[in-house]
Amino acid sequence: MKIYGSVASPFVQRVLMAARIKGHEIPVEPPPGGGMQSPEFLAISPMGRIPVLDDNGWTLAESVAIVGYLEDVLDGPSVLPGDARQRAHARMIDALVSHELAGLRPIMVCKVFGMRDEPVLANEAMATVAAGLAAIETARDPAHSWAAGDEPGFADCLLLPLLTLMEIIDPIAGTARLIDGHPGLAAYRDRASASELGGRTVDEMKQAFAAIIERRRAQAQ
Repeated sequence: MKIYGSVASPFVQRVLMAARIKGHEIPVEPPPGGGMQSPEFLAISPMGRIPVLDDNGWTLAESVAIVGYLEDVLDGPSVLPGDARQRAHARMIDALVSHELAGLRPIMVCKVFGMRDEPVLANEAMATVAAGLAAIETARDPAHSWAAGDEPGFADCLLLPLLTLMEIIDPIAGTARLIDGHPGLAAYRDRASASELGGRTVDEMKQAFAAIIERRRAQAQ
């Protein structure tokens, strides 16, 4: 079993965190064919996105589906609470994170990587992310240590990597301040990042992004 992608990606980290919660490590390899737009990768990823899981030649795209598959086939602790209402709450938090923080994509495209010069789009994306963070702050139970409970789980597997991404790109995009406006989320970020599980996620993403930025800088010279 392996993952095609990059540890810089919050969506790859979502899968890695889920596997680690269950007590497993899954190696990460570059997409087949040399890139995300290669014919080999597009044959196994309908949208040309990472991650893709390869389980002995059987492939599965999209991080939500992959986490669900790992939950079904790997032994170890569940990534979802046992109580039906707690499970539903965890899924709600995850849905808010997945949908409302989607504005980070155009911010990455326009501000971080400069692939498009569309300041209106970037500003609208910042507003979308800000509204999403406010919604997540409201929806979370402030008594919970993690995103949706007192143990790391499904909701944390995307929330922490996306908050980490916002910190990483802050010098370029000014996104970290959006988190600091929500004391509950800021405290959650700090607690999760200080944990063994979360700290590993944060360190992997920061190191991988630093390598990407350095590589792009060298190519531009």
